[in-house]
Amino acid sequence: MREGPAARPLSPMEHAERTAILEALRRHGGNKARAAAALGIGRATLYRKLRGYRG
Repeated sequence: MREGPAARPLSPMEHAERTAILEALRRHGGNKARAAAALGIGRATLYRKLRGYRG
């Protein structure tokens, strides 16, 4: 089984952004469209950022 590349450490800004996104998702019951709207970003941007944080 192959493993992907090792996850790089997040910068302080990325860490804060990730925290804000996860908190918005929690507040909106996991609804990504509502969380994105609350954050003032597009849903596609939210998905892209979440993928990026996975490593």
